[in-house]
Amino acid sequence: MDAQSSQLAQAALDPQRNARILVDARKLGDGGIGVYVENLLRGLAEVGGLELTALVKPGAEGRFLLPQGVKLVTDPSPCYSLDELLFLGRRIDWTSYDLFHTPHYVLPYGVRVPSVVTVHDLIHIEEPEKFFYPIVARALIRSAVSRADAVLAVSNSTRLAVEALTGASSGKVQHVPNAIAPFLRRASSTLELPVALAGISSFFLALFSNLKPHKALGDLLDAYARFKESGAWRGAAAVCPKLVLAGYGTELIEQSQSLSRRVAEVGDVVVLGPVSEESLAALYARASALVVPSRLEGFCLPALEAQAVGTPVVCRPVGAIKELVTERDVVADSMSVEALSEALSRGLRSSAEHGRAPIRAHLELYSPARVAERVKAVYAEVLSKRRGV
Repeated sequence: MDAQSSQLAQAALDPQRNARILVDARKLGDGGIGVYVENLLRGLAEVGGLELTALVKPGAEGRFLLPQGVKLVTDPSPCYSLDELLFLGRRIDWTSYDLFHTPHYVLPYGVRVPSVVTVHDLIHIEEPEKFFYPIVARALIRSAVSRADAVLAVSNSTRLAVEALTGASSGKVQHVPNAIAPFLRRASSTLELPVALAGISSFFLALFSNLKPHKALGDLLDAYARFKESGAWRGAAAVCPKLVLAGYGTELIEQSQSLSRRVAEVGDVVVLGPVSEESLAALYARASALVVPSRLEGFCLPALEAQAVGTPVVCRPVGAIKELVTERDVVADSMSVEALSEALSRGLRSSAEHGRAPIRAHLELYSPARVAERVKAVYAEVLSKRRGV
């Protein structure tokens, strides 16, 4: 290690002050990783004992309500860019920080303090949208894991996949899950549903942050059509539940002629688009079940959010999602559309048979404070290992 890096590492060990953590928050407001960062910062601020700074894009300073006491610094690098990889690290004044935490698998070169990387999934490798994604993603993940002092994986499934890909030494990749959003702690059953659902008494809810192939919206539409046509809902509900689609990804449905046509053909499908936190809480609380048709996920925060208000989850046998399910939830017997359709029937029965009291012991594992304590422990372990440099 060169003289400057050694000096910076030794500065992190000063017992007279809190560790100074720079968290890359440039993906705030951008899908699941943005939610991860938001909940992480909230949890770390709650447990205390750290001096937190969020790295955001210029102009984002007033867009997000960050916890009190979190400082801000800006950098213009786009995420997953060459500028981020090669030059971001050169622009940061590392003498102001003891540790850098990036929430995605690009670890910039030139970071002069210990670093922690979070890897959420290997979807760019396992189900890529473009032919070159696996080549780039493998290189970036291997580079990040080799250079980072610690790696966090949000599920055991992701941890095992990262270890297999990189050959990381035992213990370097640690499973620390996402935290659940605190807005669901309030009594969401009293909140108003979106106007588009007026008069609808029963519905399945599905959330889409995007319409990438692994999200499998087409499979869900086919499975729901089978469920509806089979009459499998009879005996568990007075009327067939509608299918409600919400989230930023559903904005793209109207831009796709094939998807728009399929939605119209299936019928009884309500497309809401993005919704507020209040509306989302109400949707979770009133839904007969949350349906997750994904073929691949690194985690599934909506599953936890539904569980937070006692709503059962219907999903496919995807490893990372199966880690989250409880006895109230339903996992399809296979990845087929037929199995997903049958799981909808079981999910509807589970909704009718079980009460809506959340399973608190299960949810506590994913509270912002509980998750933040685990992340903070990783920070402390990383910094303590630098005592010998």
